[in-house]
Amino acid sequence: MNPLLQLNRQLQYMFIAVLLACFAIPAMGERDKTPNHKEIIINSIPQVLCAGEKVDLRGVLTLKFGVKEFFGQRLFGPVDIKLEKGFFGGACPSTEETCLVGIGKTTGRRYVASKRLEIPGGVETKKLNGLGVGTFKLRFLVTGNPNPPPQGDPNPGNIVRFKLLYTVSYKFNDNNKVTFFKATPDICCRGSGCY
Repeated sequence: MNPLLQLNRQLQYMFIAVLLACFAIPAMGERDKTPNHKEIIINSIPQVLCAGEKVDLRGVLTLKFGVKEFFGQRLFGPVDIKLEKGFFGGACPSTEETCLVGIGKTTGRRYVASKRLEIPGGVETKKLNGLGVGTFKLRFLVTGNPNPPPQGDPNPGNIVRFKLLYTVSYKFNDNNKVTFFKATPDICCRGSGCY
């Protein structure tokens, strides 16, 4: 075989590889087109002590950030918060006020969360070295009702209620794009002062 022909064939293959790589680069760069859309995965919750059992909690909260009025001030913060997915990974029913987010490991109780989410203390933002920093608390009620007969329940008259509480910290630039996001979970039991 002629070495010049072989070189041409190698160049053709290299040209095809470079061409494919050029098409792949824009697709990879478009991954985070929505830096102001964030998710909180619920399954990172520690044991729920006030439930009296270990509760397998799962779900997804979605947050969208933008400029909104909070207690009379226009601030960059959460403009839309939804309990998007429940325990089995499916969308929460839009026709119901609650969504299944947990199952008790001992009792098999079903724990449902209110889709009404609260930001009890409002949103705080400030500028530090040209970068915006914000924080807020997000909470919602979770209820575990006793199992219906004939499925036994060790405490049939006891309705368990607790609140999931997230402390959300975020940073944003001058273009109002979120550059850092962290949500720290906690459980808020009745009588603990945070309820």
